[in-house]
Amino acid sequence: MKKLLTVALAGCFAVGACVGLASCNKGGSADYDHTIVFYSSQGQDLAAVTDSAIESFEAKYPGWKVEHTQPGGYDEVLSKVRSDLTAGLQPDLAYCYADHVAQYIESGKVVDMNKYLVNGEQYTYTYKDDAGDEQSKTIDRIGFLQSEVDKFVPGYFAEGKASNFTGYQGDENSIITLPFVKSTELLYYNPDALDAIGYDAPPTTWAELWEMCAAAKAKWSSCTPLGYDSEANWFITMAEQKGFDYTSANADNHYLFNNDGAKAWLNEIFENYKKQYITTQQIYGSYTSGLFIKGPGDGGLVFCIGSSGGASNQSGGDVFKTEVAPIPGVDATHNQCISQGPSLVMLTGGNNASNPSEKEIMTFQFVKELLDVKFQAKFAKASGYNPMREDVYEDADYAKFISGVDPDTDKPLTDKQLVVSKAAKAAKDLSDRFFTSPAFVGSSTARAQMTSVVQYVLLNQKTAEDALADAYKNCGGK
Repeated sequence: MKKLLTVALAGCFAVGACVGLASCNKGGSADYDHTIVFYSSQGQDLAAVTDSAIESFEAKYPGWKVEHTQPGGYDEVLSKVRSDLTAGLQPDLAYCYADHVAQYIESGKVVDMNKYLVNGEQYTYTYKDDAGDEQSKTIDRIGFLQSEVDKFVPGYFAEGKASNFTGYQGDENSIITLPFVKSTELLYYNPDALDAIGYDAPPTTWAELWEMCAAAKAKWSSCTPLGYDSEANWFITMAEQKGFDYTSANADNHYLFNNDGAKAWLNEIFENYKKQYITTQQIYGSYTSGLFIKGPGDGGLVFCIGSSGGASNQSGGDVFKTEVAPIPGVDATHNQCISQGPSLVMLTGGNNASNPSEKEIMTFQFVKELLDVKFQAKFAKASGYNPMREDVYEDADYAKFISGVDPDTDKPLTDKQLVVSKAAKAAKDLSDRFFTSPAFVGSSTARAQMTSVVQYVLLNQKTAEDALADAYKNCGGK
């Protein structure tokens, strides 16, 4: 697989109503020798789902607790972990993106999870019961079965390999992160609008998409046919599909995006923007799903490219019934799509743990709870993200959900739930199209610059040549 930075669309996880940092109580009365500290960017609704995994873990392993804290969004998690690493107060487990972990590696505290992944050894720990008497508990197997690991979605699992992380000094077979839940970009479309302009199927190539955009614009003059929710994702995906360079693992030359292929593509989309075929999140000022659900006759979109994790926001409700398809490709073999969503990184030695090796083993037991088939199915239904295990699709409840039936009531899904179900089904079949890339300190800067490059070019504020040259300088290039 080619490698590309694994990132997520902003807003795929609602962060709202985060738990305050005070809930962490670090340095307080908690017994951090037996308390696993977990940082995430989950909002209240998803944190409530995660409570079930915490409860299951604590019931299985008496004497151990999980402290789940939400410092804010992904950037706030990154900032908090970096600060805590400096103070020796790092969490035991945290949500992460690849470029975040690239910044943690230099601390020497990132755990190679490969040593626990298929570890068949038993482990016995001691604890005090409620009466204060010492008890012991034996874990029958530290790691997963190999047959379970074989069910991890290959494209997701590959993201966590050490070979993807510039600056890691350990074994290249090390596992630095494990996927939690993932999403990809999908094409949400209005089938009624397609029918009205004479098409009975969504586009599979960009050429077909632009043809349909022209037809839609001709029919509804106030319509902007296509909305794209992430400028950076668009650039990065097209680099993969069209074969022009983006970034490299080579520390001597990380930034490769200032090239003729990128310029040609930027000039192409500028021409389509001038025809009023396109808007983006930054240009519109919000997620373009807000335009999509209006319908083209009311100044909305026909197509919206956005995250599968945000599928519930793409429901046309009473206006139209949203359909979902893969994003277009250059052709049938150059149709890669980006993989997004949070992974899990383990960090060792935080909060002056007296037995770091035991803390790691018990933290991995909590990881196993988060990656359990039943919990993955539950979280996927609640969040709209895709599970990281292929065998989740064999779960009876999740199979019902994917088929459009509410497993709790056996009734048809609501309109919003149905779009989530369709998105999950569409994303399931794209695993061989996913791509990842090396992560390095500065890879997030490159991504941010691509957002600006696309925006500058579309708004005619800079030429493609100038926008790319300025981005290269902003990334530290000469």
